[in-house]
Amino acid sequence: MKIRVNQWPDYLGAFSAGFIVVAFCLLLLWNNPLVFWNDDYELSVLPVFADVARSWSEGHWPILSPYSWVCGNLAGEFQYGTFSLFVNAAVVFIWKFPLTFPQQAAALSIAHLFVLAMGAFLLARDRQLSIPLSIFVALVAALNGWIICWGATDWFGALGAFTWLPWAWWGAERALSSRLTKWRFLWPAPFVYLLVTGGFPYTVLMLLLLIAWLVIKTLVQTRSVFSVLPMLLGVALGFGLSAPAWLALLDHVQGSARELQSPAAHWQWLFPPAALPGFILPCWTLKWADFSSRYLPHTATELACGLVAPAALIGGFIWRGRMLVRQIKWELVLLLLVLVLCMIPTAGLFRWSFRWLPFFHLVLAICAAEALHGELGSTIPATAALALTALTALL
Repeated sequence: MKIRVNQWPDYLGAFSAGFIVVAFCLLLLWNNPLVFWNDDYELSVLPVFADVARSWSEGHWPILSPYSWVCGNLAGEFQYGTFSLFVNAAVVFIWKFPLTFPQQAAALSIAHLFVLAMGAFLLARDRQLSIPLSIFVALVAALNGWIICWGATDWFGALGAFTWLPWAWWGAERALSSRLTKWRFLWPAPFVYLLVTGGFPYTVLMLLLLIAWLVIKTLVQTRSVFSVLPMLLGVALGFGLSAPAWLALLDHVQGSARELQSPAAHWQWLFPPAALPGFILPCWTLKWADFSSRYLPHTATELACGLVAPAALIGGFIWRGRMLVRQIKWELVLLLLVLVLCMIPTAGLFRWSFRWLPFFHLVLAICAAEALHGELGSTIPATAALALTALTALL
C-alpha cells in the first residue's frame, strides 16, 4: 500500500463523503421524523443516554444508574459504550441542545454515520482508488440496508462499534507499511479502542477476523514475521486501552440472560443462500427465521447497497475475470468467508449471524471499487458508479 505525502485532499474528500451521508439522512428525516426512533432505541438506548448525560452533568462517570428499570449496571451491559470517549462526548454534546428524543436519536446516529463514511473513504483512498470510487465505498459502508435499518435505527451498539471498523482497517494497513516511521504501530491503537468500547461484540469478532486475514496476507506476501509486528503491537495497545470495557463484559456475562439464550436463538436470522439476489433487488422476498424462530416472508432490505457494488463485481468477472482475481484474490477470500459466516449459526453470545452483513457490504464495496478502478483506467466508470449509487439511494 502506497502512502501519500500530502493527505489534506484526502481529508477534505473524507469530509465531503461524510456530508453526503448527512444530507441523505436529513432526507430520511424530512420524510419521516421518527425514522431513527425505533424498538431498542426507544426502550433502552436513549433513556440510558439521558441518564449518562445527567451523570456527567453531576460530575460522575456513568458506570451505575439508579434510575434504570432493566439494567443499573451500565458498564456491564457493554452496548451503551460506557468506556468510549467518543460515545460519551457525543451524548454530552447532543444533550446540551433542547431536542426531543427522536431528534437526539437522529443526531447521535447521523454523527456516527458521518464518521463511518469518513473512515471508509480514507480506507479506499489508501488503496489508490480515485475520489469518486472512494466516495462510492463510503456511501455503501454507511448507507447500506443493514446499517440504516438495524444499526442506525435500532441497535445503536452495532453502529457505535462498526463506525470504527474502516478506521481500524485503515490504521492496521498503515502499521504494515514500511514507508512510514517506526511509530506507525500507533495508527490502529485508538481505532481499536473505539471499536471495542463502541458496544457490539460482533464487531469485535469482525476485527479479529480482519486482523487474522491481514496477518496471513502479509506473511504470505513478505515471508517475514517481523512485518506484522507493528500492526499486532498497535492492535494489542488498542485492546489494552479498551480493557475496562471487555473485562466488565467478561465478568458480568456469566449466568446472564444473554448467555442463557435458547439454542434455537442461534438459528434465527441466518442469511439464506436463496436471498443472494437481494443484493441487486432489495425487494426480493424470501422466508427468513425471525426472532420467534418462525420462517416468515421477509424482503431483503438488509442487503440493499445501491445496486452498483454487486453489479460491478459481476461485470468485472465477466469482462476480465482472471486479471481481477489476481488483483483482489485476498479481498475475495475475505468476502466469501464473511458471506459464509452470515449463513451459519455461531455459538455463545453471538446469535443472529446476519449481523455480519455490514462487514460484507464494506468488503463488497472495496472489491467492486477495485473492479471499476481497473476498467481501462478511466474515471467514467467511477463517476457513473457514484452517481448511480446516489440515485438508487434517493429512489
